[in-house]
Amino acid sequence: MQAHDTLYYRNRSIFNSIAFIILIAVHLLSWLLPINGVSSADVSDLYPSLFVPAGFTFHIREVIYICLLAFTICQQMLAFSPDEESRLRYHMQRMQHWFILSCILNACWFFAWHYEMIPLSMLLKVLQLLCLIRIHQNFHIYNPYAYQKEVWFVQIPFSIYLAWIAITTLLNFATLSTYEQWMITPAAQIGLTVALICVSTIISMIMILFRNNILFALVNVWMLYGILYKRQMTGTPEEYAIIHACIVGIGMIAVTISWYLIRKQKSSA
Repeated sequence: MQAHDTLYYRNRSIFNSIAFIILIAVHLLSWLLPINGVSSADVSDLYPSLFVPAGFTFHIREVIYICLLAFTICQQMLAFSPDEESRLRYHMQRMQHWFILSCILNACWFFAWHYEMIPLSMLLKVLQLLCLIRIHQNFHIYNPYAYQKEVWFVQIPFSIYLAWIAITTLLNFATLSTYEQWMITPAAQIGLTVALICVSTIISMIMILFRNNILFALVNVWMLYGILYKRQMTGTPEEYAIIHACIVGIGMIAVTISWYLIRKQKSSA
């Protein structure tokens, strides 16, 4: 790789790291200040949705940030190691500008959310999801032949991250439906929640069967368990359909994972 190419990709890695730092800083501001004087949970409570999981579910964001930090450190090691120029080129050509865009969109989402601009927050969430899908495609996640560093520092972080953003996009849509008063009656809200659970379950099954991505599905299981737990603690008998949908969704994902692992074992035998 020529020297100017190395410098270009090295600068790209630095900008990726800066974008991640900005995202973390905005997230901390949303928690410590908080932005607009309200927390993320306060805004969620203003537009209640039955699709919102229990509070402990959101601790997965800390896992995601740790994984993205590992990714950021790894790319800096590639950028400033003279023996990793080919890896750096491979990495940056596939990452392109999608990570920077995803961080900026995520940071902007916090402001849109805290200032109760729910339609704008929905748009930002969808755009961020598209960025992560692009990263997923460019790196062929989950590629079983990827080298070890890519598995640990790209495939695992972005599998978890993509899954969480996909799920929170559905969550944002549920909030938008309340904001726009599309689903006014309790029966309509229950129906929407069951439908979103079905969508998230089907997406997880597709990711297992066609993208070999079990991690994506496991994040969805975590989310469904959070919804189930909250409805058990605070729900009414009329909301049992949501609990049953979560149980069925978790069961279908578990069966799909089991079938995938059995198929993989037989093919490698």
